[in-house]
Amino acid sequence: MLPAAGTTIGPFATLALIIAGSVLAGRLGVFKALARLLIRDGAPRALAAASVLAFTALLSGLVNLDVAVVVATPVALQAASQHRMRADRLAVAVAITANATSFLLPTANITSLLLLGRVPLPTLAYLRSSWLAWLLVTVITIGLFSAWLAHAGSGSARRAPDHPSARMVLDLLPMFFAASAIRALLAQGIATGGSFVSQLAVGTTLAAGLNNLPAAAALHPAGPVGLWAAILATAIGPNLLITGSVASLISRRIAREAGPMLGAWQFTVIGSALIPAQLAAAILGLHVTSALS
Repeated sequence: MLPAAGTTIGPFATLALIIAGSVLAGRLGVFKALARLLIRDGAPRALAAASVLAFTALLSGLVNLDVAVVVATPVALQAASQHRMRADRLAVAVAITANATSFLLPTANITSLLLLGRVPLPTLAYLRSSWLAWLLVTVITIGLFSAWLAHAGSGSARRAPDHPSARMVLDLLPMFFAASAIRALLAQGIATGGSFVSQLAVGTTLAAGLNNLPAAAALHPAGPVGLWAAILATAIGPNLLITGSVASLISRRIAREAGPMLGAWQFTVIGSALIPAQLAAAILGLHVTSALS
């Protein structure tokens, strides 16, 4: 257990620092200021939805997935009330967007850090490979969701917390012990092989069925191509099931406290419809940046 914990403590310590910094930024009003800048009062419904989801994608890609849903979900609920959008649908859109766009930087998703522990890749090389895929996934996700939300019915929601909680750091402890236990039990990991598509399918199935955190702790990608298959699988794949990502469950909890229900079946139907387009966009981006060559 101790050697396994030694291989997983680095990613979790990095994430703890990111969360601590985000809590401070939230207390200082940084996220509220960004939300006011991006989400204008009186904007058309489609533009308001696009602004909320762009805010979500930027937080997820540049800061961290879990921070993104904690900050963006309350903003989305408030925007839904102001712009007469369905709050439950916007909450689903935030959760799915946050998951799908959580691979721009290695630190954006704890799963990427765990996978990079198996197959190291310098940060600059990672960013050179990821930026276009992330941009394409972001544009497609926001575009499709904005068109859908623009024609949805109206709704209302109570106000939810508008900044990250320091308790998120404590929430990392059971996740750390779980990931370490999986590494201890599967010392060599679950080796993936075959084509990029087959590796992507295996990783997506594990991420959605088991949750992306244990999947990332268990997977042992085969080289850089396998690494990118695993990264996409653990970022986009969890959108098949609401239990596929801790971030989705966090978003659901916040939405439930504010009133609207983020339904599991609704999440699955919408996620399943979007995943093929998101994966196709990501694969195209990775091919253009020569990450899959």
